[in-house]
Amino acid sequence: MRSRTNGYLTRTLFSLLALLTLILSACTASGTSQSTSTSDKPVQGGTWIDDLTNEPDSLIPNGGTQDFNTLVDQALYSPLFVGNAQGKITANLVTEVPDYTNGDISKDLKTWIFKLKPGLLWSDGQPLTAEDVDYTWKLWTNPKFGAANTNGYNLITSTDVSANKLQITFHLKQAYAPFLAVWTDGRTSPLPKHHFESMDPSEILKSPDNLKPTVVSGPFTISESVHGDHYTLVRNPKYFRASEGLPYLNTLIFRPIASQETILNDFKAGSITSSYFLDVSKTSTYKAVSNYHLVTNPNASNYEFIAINFNNPILGNHVEVRKAMAMAIDHDALIKDARQGQAVPLCTDHGQSYNPGYQKDAPCPKYDLNAANKLLDDNGWVKGSDGIRSKDGQRLEFRYATTSGKPWRQADEDLIQANFLKIGIKLNIDNQPSSVFFGPYMNGGHHDLAEYENSWTYDPDDAPLVSCSQIPTNNGGKGQNRTFHCDPEVQNLLVQEETSADPAVRQDAFNKEHQIYLTDFPFIILYSPVDLSMAKNTVHNYLPGPMGALETVNVWEWWCSGGKC
Repeated sequence: MRSRTNGYLTRTLFSLLALLTLILSACTASGTSQSTSTSDKPVQGGTWIDDLTNEPDSLIPNGGTQDFNTLVDQALYSPLFVGNAQGKITANLVTEVPDYTNGDISKDLKTWIFKLKPGLLWSDGQPLTAEDVDYTWKLWTNPKFGAANTNGYNLITSTDVSANKLQITFHLKQAYAPFLAVWTDGRTSPLPKHHFESMDPSEILKSPDNLKPTVVSGPFTISESVHGDHYTLVRNPKYFRASEGLPYLNTLIFRPIASQETILNDFKAGSITSSYFLDVSKTSTYKAVSNYHLVTNPNASNYEFIAINFNNPILGNHVEVRKAMAMAIDHDALIKDARQGQAVPLCTDHGQSYNPGYQKDAPCPKYDLNAANKLLDDNGWVKGSDGIRSKDGQRLEFRYATTSGKPWRQADEDLIQANFLKIGIKLNIDNQPSSVFFGPYMNGGHHDLAEYENSWTYDPDDAPLVSCSQIPTNNGGKGQNRTFHCDPEVQNLLVQEETSADPAVRQDAFNKEHQIYLTDFPFIILYSPVDLSMAKNTVHNYLPGPMGALETVNVWEWWCSGGKC
């Protein structure tokens, strides 16, 4: 899944994101590229078809667990702030990005002021105001709603809405530097108070609005919603940038496609405009498809990892087993063979894009099967006649799951399964559709080991993964801490990094967190993926971002030559 974070755009906080400016690779059509030439003048028109590699489970901001929800949400809703292709937070519904110099952030990071632009409208013509923002955070922190993420919003103690309803002031119970990021991009857009306030919060995600929202604020509205088949979006005449001619597209169609082979065939047939999160094992095949170009961002902040379920009595109580697993993973082979080179080494949850966050000298575990075997031997785990270890009636046999239909992840599984067998650990592969995997399967703790991709978007705060409050059983069944691991020392370090605007203070906290992660092993980082997208050569401004809304980060600016996609 993916997840979510922040950035601070004050003169002090600017430094936290200064090194996040990412240079997206741009190569020839035989290699990778970001977009076709943008020298032509944008024109309106065209129907853009995008194959989604995952099925959304909710199109209400913060309502679902699927990372791909936000790709559609970015087209349907206008957030207060949006990220760009360089990973920088910019103003959207607000008049300015809060910072110390404009007085919108207090020195103690406990008071934040958001100033909305006047004249904003919902798609039904009703005013969009600060009252909607106020309603939204209160809904998300209501357990009856079951928000996917409450991190940051649960620190709000009170709010003040101005008389003209264009300004909202948040008062937090503690300093929280990532506060801007929790309001950035479509997944965290304000919701229409006038539309939902008459509904019981527990019914909102069960209503037809969940997959066909009727009142939105973004560049598009939804005209058709057929779960598992397509979501058709059309231009929203009430969009606050409509007078600028935005969005350029007439129609945007998202088609959930479970099979990567089907997506490849769609490209070969020329029947789609773009797709994101492609099968990296077929990189050379994609390069050979005519009339399209690959789009990559090698400096993204994401990471592929294994979440270890601490509710499993063996995994939760035997650190030597978790450590042996980490020592039995050949990261170089995963990158070279499974990812076809489309990844970079990483052993913590902070990629090279983050400063603070990334730790160059992190004490990464070395791949060493002999040492892993010795560690298990020394702790009394004995191999049986079938080569699988056991102790006191407990057998080292676990379920390993990831999202089905992702060939490179299945290649990961094959390599990891083979190496674990060499140290006496048996893995039973139990892959699930993404809609199940990111919902009842992991949130219900049905996994032993679960592999997926994650990121922190606009801030390195990793509380969603490690906070005790984000364990699904502690967070309405939807928290992102699917290791079910709760470490008091980590919680203290989270406070340190969340309450300081000093990059050095935050980096110190992250380094100490990394030491715990690489000693206690609540999860194992495999690598930092370079995700692939592909788009037609006739499209413009297709610039997937390194974080946040990713593929659709600037969807309102997409256009096609001659208005034909």
